[in-house]
Amino acid sequence: MRETKMPMSEKAIAIYEAIIALINEGEDVNAMTVGDITNRAGIGKGTAYEYFKSKDEMVETALFYNIVRQIETAKTLVMSEYEFHNKFRALLDYMEGNKDQIRPFIWMMRRAGNSIDILNAGNLSAECSEMQVCINYLVGLADWFIAFADEEGLLKEKNHDFRVSVLLSQIVQYGFYIHFGSTQDPEEVKEFIYQGFIKQLN
Repeated sequence: MRETKMPMSEKAIAIYEAIIALINEGEDVNAMTVGDITNRAGIGKGTAYEYFKSKDEMVETALFYNIVRQIETAKTLVMSEYEFHNKFRALLDYMEGNKDQIRPFIWMMRRAGNSIDILNAGNLSAECSEMQVCINYLVGLADWFIAFADEEGLLKEKNHDFRVSVLLSQIVQYGFYIHFGSTQDPEEVKEFIYQGFIKQLN
């Protein structure tokens, strides 16, 4: 997986946090301006351009920063479980427990999942190279996660791209469920998502 050159200075992190906060408050990413971001971050527009070439690059990098932070925490919970079923449920439990922070995660997952070829999202602009880095990261994460199912012989389907796409689509589906709410029993929904993943790959 290609490493990111994500700026990690105090001001760059302020930009990331501002973007994530705006998204969580319901701001439309496409309508968001650099001024909106820098005002929220408490820095000047000129300072932002010392770190990033464009608004798109700011947003893509902020989303990657957020997804890495969220996923690394979730991975700790996943690793504390022994069986794949419980690992899968631990991931969904984490998403449910952090649903107030789920909008940026789901937005990024949708962007990654909408790539025609998730392994070679060549239609991305050079300025949005962080999206490619994020896609690579998600694919690596999916491979890591699916390997636990393989250890238990749970999956017959071996096509790499399909396996990754199914996992991401099931996670996005659950993200929408917890974001928009439902009258269904949460535990039944988690089991439905898990069984959907298993059935599609067998």
